[in-house]
Amino acid sequence: MSGAPPTLQPVRTKWSAPLITALFVIVAALIFAAIYLTVTSDHGFWALIAIGVVSLFFSAGAYLMESVSRQPTAQRSLAWGFFGMGFAVLLLTVGLGPTYGVLSTLGMIYGLIIVLVALIIAVALIGWRVRAVRATQNLEVSRSAWRSEPPTSAFSYAAANSPSVPATAPPPPTNPPEPPRSP
Repeated sequence: MSGAPPTLQPVRTKWSAPLITALFVIVAALIFAAIYLTVTSDHGFWALIAIGVVSLFFSAGAYLMESVSRQPTAQRSLAWGFFGMGFAVLLLTVGLGPTYGVLSTLGMIYGLIIVLVALIIAVALIGWRVRAVRATQNLEVSRSAWRSEPPTSAFSYAAANSPSVPATAPPPPTNPPEPPRSP
């Protein structure tokens, strides 16, 4: 046998991300339809609230699915879509609650405050995550620049650039100290 064993390359497919996305959307649509058809009281108000909350959970699930993919574009799109849909459904449902006679005006205000606080927290967490990703990307730029530099000799680095070794010898003292006297 001569040479190293061949390295295994991962099999790349072009259809897996669209297939997973389509299946996830179909399952979500079926779950939303089941929720809306089973909860029929109060003009579907509580069904729409449940759909909004489940949509936010799907958004979190799609966000977590990004970690298992090399190209998470489909999962990221699903996460943003469910995120927008969840908050839009919740805001519109709670905002239109008094119109259908389900909520009082005070209940609508409390509900909108709760949904808006949740939205503010979610947007703050998104901003924190985006900042962390950008910081990591900036570190990668520095790392790639460092890796592209030619390696230095261990001897030249240790002798010339060590912080514990002075660049030149210290000058001799101009006034030598007097030897100590005995009592």
